[in-house]
Amino acid sequence: MNVLITSNMYPNKHSCFGIFVKHQVEGLEHIGIEIIKVAKNKKRWYTYVPFVFKSIFYVLFRSYDLVHAHYGFHSGLLPALLKRKPLIVTYHRGDALDEPLRNKVYFWLQRFTVFRADFLIAVSNDIREALVKSLGADPRKISIIPCGVDTELFHPLDKARKQKELGIPENSKVVLFIGELTKRKGVDLLLKCAERIREAHFIFIGEGEVKANYENCYFVGPKPNHVLPKWINIADIFALPSRSEGTPVVVLEALSCGIPVVASKVGGIPDLIHDGVTGYLVEPEDVDMFEKRLRELLENPEKRRQMGLLGRKHMIENYDSRRIAERIKQVYERVLDKYTLNIGVT
Repeated sequence: MNVLITSNMYPNKHSCFGIFVKHQVEGLEHIGIEIIKVAKNKKRWYTYVPFVFKSIFYVLFRSYDLVHAHYGFHSGLLPALLKRKPLIVTYHRGDALDEPLRNKVYFWLQRFTVFRADFLIAVSNDIREALVKSLGADPRKISIIPCGVDTELFHPLDKARKQKELGIPENSKVVLFIGELTKRKGVDLLLKCAERIREAHFIFIGEGEVKANYENCYFVGPKPNHVLPKWINIADIFALPSRSEGTPVVVLEALSCGIPVVASKVGGIPDLIHDGVTGYLVEPEDVDMFEKRLRELLENPEKRRQMGLLGRKHMIENYDSRRIAERIKQVYERVLDKYTLNIGVT
């Protein structure tokens, strides 16, 4: 099976931009699917120009069995307009939740892409609901398949050794955040917790405008995905107080490393965390409860250990990238079978 993947989000060796798409591609290749890739790997708007021309050329002139586009019309519009083979589109978050509300142009472009696609993949329940209610998608043509995690790369490591390697004081209590330093990600809320929990080190990996000068907060900038396992393993808790999310891969990565997660009950996060078992879910904006859950885990190493063990088990059994790839392969096969049948009938 040959699949043309188009994505306006794909990392290069210097960034993690769209790393979840790359992991999915690697999982598909691992199970024997041949991938032809057309990708945009920089955020700058002008990089859409070569991406558009390359997409047109590949859609029209390359040989493939189907197209799988990531992130709504940004990658799926041209395959929808120039349709030669079946089209599957994965919606990740903003393409379904935010952009249809931005303006009429974005709404109709997303709706057209949904209409022309043969099948849709939503990474969480709320995105599936938005596709149906806001964009008129046929619920029979949607599967919920989250992003996966490479459980072999993201696995538990010796905490003390990694803390020493990264210059973290011995026996430090560490709360870790990874992502854009923005209000959407709730960084301002986590900073309020840091102000209250002075005995813990709060480490922020990423870039953005929300920062603070508290003595116990450390902003270390963005890090390549392949070094994140050692950073995750210095943590006692991974924290994500987001106001809006799709399926955040960093939660999968933290759980896969055996680190309990305290996160907001938004987007696809409740699908990932068993509340009270592998971490805690907190209502968005509830700083007091977020602080309470962080303190509870910081003061109870045995609970952290048990949650970590169960979190990793849950990732291996349900979210390993190879398992996710198998589910996507099943979608490919169903879509191709239906397409072949329709061609035969015609």
